[in-house]
Amino acid sequence: MDAAGEEEGMTYNEVVEYFNSMQDPPAQERIDCIIPYLISLLPAPFVPAQPEAAGASSDSEVDLFSFTSSDSEDDSAAAVHAFPSAPGDGEDHISRLPDDVLSEIISRLSTKEAARTMALSTRWRGVWAKTSLVVDDAHLMDSDGPRQITVVRAISRCVDAHPGPVRGVRVTHVAFYDHEYALRRLVASLADKNVEDLILFNRPWPLNMPLPDDILRCAHLRRLYLGTWMFPEVAAAACPPAFENLRELGLFHCIILDEDFDALLSHCHKLEVLSLVMSYHCPSRLRLSSPSLRVAVEWMSSFDEVVVDEAPCLERLLLQSIPVSERVLIKIVRALRLEVLGILDLQLHALEIGGTAIRAGMFVRSSAKLPSLKILAVKVCLAIEREIKLLVTLLKCFPHLETLHIKVNDNPAVCLSSTQP
Repeated sequence: MDAAGEEEGMTYNEVVEYFNSMQDPPAQERIDCIIPYLISLLPAPFVPAQPEAAGASSDSEVDLFSFTSSDSEDDSAAAVHAFPSAPGDGEDHISRLPDDVLSEIISRLSTKEAARTMALSTRWRGVWAKTSLVVDDAHLMDSDGPRQITVVRAISRCVDAHPGPVRGVRVTHVAFYDHEYALRRLVASLADKNVEDLILFNRPWPLNMPLPDDILRCAHLRRLYLGTWMFPEVAAAACPPAFENLRELGLFHCIILDEDFDALLSHCHKLEVLSLVMSYHCPSRLRLSSPSLRVAVEWMSSFDEVVVDEAPCLERLLLQSIPVSERVLIKIVRALRLEVLGILDLQLHALEIGGTAIRAGMFVRSSAKLPSLKILAVKVCLAIEREIKLLVTLLKCFPHLETLHIKVNDNPAVCLSSTQP
């Protein structure tokens, strides 16, 4: 999204109105420009796409960072070329390997290459069926780019032909607006075949494309990342979400009501990592109440408040909020293990600890201290005396702080326009 559209802390209705007001290029093209950035934040795929497939999408050209993936490099590709190929003797040595070894080989192939092994022999067909399925739409694209009907059909056929379980599905190149029936069928099949890892993004317009209710039946999910969907009702659902095994949840540019988000979180008893990216007041507040949550990330979103209600295992609260018209309350009620907090924008955020609002120059009682915090990142405008005094007060709230990161707001116009007490 253009910077001008982000500065005011838009709601989704305002986002839609903003994009529709633009004449050239159309809304679809404008909203498409943010998708590569969203995808660049996702965990790495199980099997990287081939160079010709990766070159078909502009997403591969975006190299930012990931909330969950390691920065370490994979040297496996280099290792393959370290040893020269031995001359062939004309015999099929691979087929002599046991089925479990063949299954391991198939699991490392792309979606298209793995499916092609079924044509080798009856035995290979059985091995493919016994191997946990991995589907990535990046493996199914032609060199000249994705063809929507072909890709959707290939994904559906692959999932339908496999008996399960499904190890992982990654779909990031499909606009499902014209394929709603295929979408419902796909999500239902994934729920029936015990999908464990699901990354499902919609190439939007409009923004409020409904996600099928069957997503709530995916009881074996351990990792779920959703992009540009309207999340189904959870609070009023006949059957609660079956997310007993979910460890990671990411909602990217998704629309979900406050009560549905709270209900969703309450049914994720093993959730450890939560990411909300480009969420514009849907939900209007980010309420963290989870017995297992360890990491919470809010990136380029706008909320009225962020509340850490009951999160005994929370270790990291990472914030990168967009500017809004009023201050965003960061309210920490109970977080006994919180070690990392930031970026705390002293112009944008108002902090409350243990029911006490933190103000510049105040006397800090013990109830307003977080002894567990070790790393703090703040954004401060040195031209505003109040912010400097507030920073000094903040340091008293964290008596065991070990590392302080300071980002200076060097925009004088923005700093001097701040008149909030």
